[in-house]
Amino acid sequence: MSQITLRTPQLLQIRHGAGFTYGASQEWFTNLWQQRAGCGPTACAQLLWYLSRTRPGCRALCPYDGARREGFVSLMEEVWEYVTPGRHGVNTTSILTQGAVRFGERRGVALDCRVLEVPGKLHQRPPAEKLSAFIAGALADDLPVAFLNLSNGTLQNLDSWHWVTLVSYDTESTLARMYDQGGQESLDMEMWLRTTTLGGGLVALEPAT
Repeated sequence: MSQITLRTPQLLQIRHGAGFTYGASQEWFTNLWQQRAGCGPTACAQLLWYLSRTRPGCRALCPYDGARREGFVSLMEEVWEYVTPGRHGVNTTSILTQGAVRFGERRGVALDCRVLEVPGKLHQRPPAEKLSAFIAGALADDLPVAFLNLSNGTLQNLDSWHWVTLVSYDTESTLARMYDQGGQESLDMEMWLRTTTLGGGLVALEPAT
């Protein structure tokens, strides 16, 4: 089967008013700096919320009703204190992973991180097969993937210097479904890998074993 999807992606469809959004939006933060720089904390909050409702022993990661915008914003604000953007935002995977682990410790939940770095230099990048295997493996284990994109290359539907959340992936077409700013889009991950000029990285969070 080439299409791999989270088992309950609807957990990341957040109720707002009479409808819902595909994931959260950094624009839900309360001040302008948070709204401009908050994509990393927002993506991290989505991974933590999903774990809190799909893994035994992880519910303490989110005591709020993250299925509603108001509850999810409360989680985002707390995560901001641990995954805190600097002058250049959350521009490395380590800022997100270290913050997520500390957040988990504060909540009494030990977390491990799966990470795949994609360097800016072309000859240092992992092969497409490794990128594909990372995304497919995380989703097959029912783990959403936070994707850091520092340069969108030739992709027109992806912002540079930005985090999004991947919820499904097709291993044949290399198309991933992303949730970003409350909407959803398809991304050609193989094309991104070939054409990005600055690289980025991928992160999945899971309970520590």
